[in-house]
Amino acid sequence: MKTVDYVDIERFMGKWFVTAIVPNMIENGATNASDIYELNPDGTIAITYDAIKDGKKKQIKQKGTIINKESNADWTIQMKKPYVPFLKFPFKIILIDPNYKYMAVGYPDNKMGWIMNRDTNMDELVYEDILVKLEEFGYSKDQFVKILHN
Repeated sequence: MKTVDYVDIERFMGKWFVTAIVPNMIENGATNASDIYELNPDGTIAITYDAIKDGKKKQIKQKGTIINKESNADWTIQMKKPYVPFLKFPFKIILIDPNYKYMAVGYPDNKMGWIMNRDTNMDELVYEDILVKLEEFGYSKDQFVKILHN
């Protein structure tokens, strides 16, 4: 899966709100979902996922490792305990706004996908434009489900 040509990793850091997902076991049914990305001194990225699922706050700690240092757009993600820490998952930044206001992360075979925004609400026209762009990666518009933020 082709990624964006370059991600300014410093600008990328911070909080991103999950706007929509291709439903997956962990995030399906979650609300108020967000990720916080923090650059570690060793170049890895500390990722904290927060959401509410089944009426309870849920938090998952992860570690991202950039595998393409030229683009900074191709990572692997490891979940920390209590999950299986030796499993690594691909994380491919396939769209990013020039102003780092929104982005999309792709997954091989389009089994998962994320549309994220710096705010809890994304303009509907921007969202529709992103969905059209994601079709170029083999996603279909109806794969994505919006995440409620309240």
